[in-house]
Amino acid sequence: FTDCTNTGDALRELDRRNAIKSDPFILMQGDVVTNVDLREAMEGHKVRRKKDNAAIMTVLLQEVGGWGLDDDDDDDDDHNNDTEKASLSDNPNSPPSNDHLTPHKHNHQLPPLRSSTDDLLLALDTTHENRILLWDSHPHNSTSSIPTIFFAENSSNITLTRNHLDVGIDICSPDVLARFSDEFDYRELRSQFVANCVAEEEVGLQSRIFGYITKRGEYSGRMGDMRRYHRVSMDLLRRWCYPLVPDNYGHCEEVVGSCGRSNDNCTTASYVVERHLVYRDVGGSRSGKRSHVGRSTQLMGPLLLGPNNSIGEECLLQRSVLGSNVTVRDNCSVVDSHLWGNVVVEEGAQLRGAIVCEGAVVRKGAVVTRGCVVGRGCVVGEGVHLKEFTRITCAAEVEDEDDYSGFDDSSSEEESSSEDEDSSSGEEEDEGGSEGSYEKVKSKDAVVEGTPQNTTDPSVDIVTNHEVVGADGLGRVYVPSPPDDYDSDDDEEEAQATALELMKSQSIGYDMTLIYQKWKKLQREDEDDGFSLDELDSDSDDSDIMEDNWANDPSSGGGAGPATDLDTDGMQIAGRQKGVDVVRELRDICLEHETASPVENLRIELNSFKFSQNASYADCCKGATMAVMEKILDENAEGGETITPGRLVASLKKMLDYWGPLFESLCIGSGEEKAIIHSLESMALAASGGGGGCSSTFGVLGTEPAFRFVLQTLHDREIVNEEAIFEWAKERRGEGQDGPMGVLFWQKPTQDFLEWLEEDSDSSGDEESSDGSEEDSD
Repeated sequence: FTDCTNTGDALRELDRRNAIKSDPFILMQGDVVTNVDLREAMEGHKVRRKKDNAAIMTVLLQEVGGWGLDDDDDDDDDHNNDTEKASLSDNPNSPPSNDHLTPHKHNHQLPPLRSSTDDLLLALDTTHENRILLWDSHPHNSTSSIPTIFFAENSSNITLTRNHLDVGIDICSPDVLARFSDEFDYRELRSQFVANCVAEEEVGLQSRIFGYITKRGEYSGRMGDMRRYHRVSMDLLRRWCYPLVPDNYGHCEEVVGSCGRSNDNCTTASYVVERHLVYRDVGGSRSGKRSHVGRSTQLMGPLLLGPNNSIGEECLLQRSVLGSNVTVRDNCSVVDSHLWGNVVVEEGAQLRGAIVCEGAVVRKGAVVTRGCVVGRGCVVGEGVHLKEFTRITCAAEVEDEDDYSGFDDSSSEEESSSEDEDSSSGEEEDEGGSEGSYEKVKSKDAVVEGTPQNTTDPSVDIVTNHEVVGADGLGRVYVPSPPDDYDSDDDEEEAQATALELMKSQSIGYDMTLIYQKWKKLQREDEDDGFSLDELDSDSDDSDIMEDNWANDPSSGGGAGPATDLDTDGMQIAGRQKGVDVVRELRDICLEHETASPVENLRIELNSFKFSQNASYADCCKGATMAVMEKILDENAEGGETITPGRLVASLKKMLDYWGPLFESLCIGSGEEKAIIHSLESMALAASGGGGGCSSTFGVLGTEPAFRFVLQTLHDREIVNEEAIFEWAKERRGEGQDGPMGVLFWQKPTQDFLEWLEEDSDSSGDEESSDGSEEDSD
């Protein structure tokens, strides 16, 4: 599984190895903390699966409430009672206020377990065991669409809700793995697989996914980022996830019972819970490993003290977790923080909403504020005040390597490394640790007295940003990388700012109100960005109009605009990636297909892309039609021949010998056949727009009698039947002869063909009726 870069790859690998033998099986994300009893959900899934083979998956959901709703209830998790406030004020080392760590209410309900990147909107059919009909987790979407067929099938008993949290546990049949193997472009389980499966309209192709809502008293939380990591940790200490609580695990009696050894040799952490939800380790009490806490220190829960901690006098510890071998000296304050193993906090230091990793040191009088992370082996210097959401690391910065990295000969590497050492030493002497300078420090020089364990590699040079961590500090500022969907053509500063804001939103103490306000603003802006012909600039380039006409059906009125991730009403199509032009993508798939291979292979590839983007067979027909016309024009261009209507039709007939079966399989009704006519019409209209390029190439399609010949050829090959042609003609008869669409339709050869087709249809109808009357008379 080392080559798997996403969930889809991992599931396909499981299917390839045939590793899953049970039906059903449980698929669980690695960051889930829960006490949910899955037996009822499993039994319900088996019953549905037995009745309906299409019921392939059950998703666990927890009701947590939406956001932006009035909430007058007091949250004792975020607000201290009067007794706690009084005791805090008596302690001279208590922080001025903890309000900066508590999301402001402002009449908003802000579920703390929600991710800052997900805003889940569900449509549930509550009369059919909570079948999921819509899964939209993108927070920036202002609209979502549900196929109308679902209302007819489910008697309109559909509930729209945004009050549920994705638990991260699924009960699946092996068909889920098979679907991932068939749909090789699925990467994400939720945003792609689930969203597309629930949006499928065709009854025979539907894979039904159901939701199971956890019961009251059951807890589920996901620790996907540091903000939720802190929240779930506090919920565990508050015993919301009972029996998953610290005092139920790691008892020495259990170890004795399993191995038969005496308690005196027990080194397993074993916790007891004291008043105010303070957990203390007593596992090694007989061997002198129990934590020592100063008599004047205040411990206020929820709080967990790991084994072998040493806490000084006049300290305040509240809503925090301390790992093993942690040293906190006198007059320190640790609030809403996590101290991992072998951490040292020196006299007078204050930590508020921070994470301090293994082997790190916070020097005397330093202040580490909310959202900060002090990395493994880092040192925050004496008296340093770290700004909010600062992250310090000793890890080397990874640079992007080119395709030739690693191929240099060893001698050149040695020479370059020696030159780098000489130059770096010279720079250090010249700059002398001036403000803003970075200095390379051997990690063994960073070992300080009182540090229980040095976790850094002494052979590695550590780049240190002294203006941030102080003269006696160690570590550099971590800068987050741009998001995965960052395009190199985009503004780099804007991408970096987005990455920084995302990092802040996933940190302890971040005010989620800012996220909800941002979502509201983006959704309102999205509502104002609908596409309409009135908003198109009349002075736009002909090439832009030509490109729009290529991808869009003229009969739609241009309502969807060039971005075909919107339907004719300007709404986002469920299950389709935003900004994807499916017609162009389908056309490109056809153009890349080698005609030496069977056309059935192309049909399978088109069908796969259709499902992945919730496209239609009409879209497939449009893309295939454009690809065939481009291939015809490319072949004539290579021969240096000027294409004429006669040559165009001759080439089309030759092409249909190979492509005809593909169109026959894609055209399941008159709608798909009309899509072929609309595509030809779009190309002809684009050609008549002028501007060169594509216009000069497709100019012949808009001239008489080319359009009539192409239409008649498709009819003769039984790719487009009379019904589709008559429906298209009925749509166009209202067009005036002055407009480009009317000029094309009212061409005399085209009208002659329509008249002949109507007469032929009438004569065929008369013959059938006469045959019927003769049989009756007999």
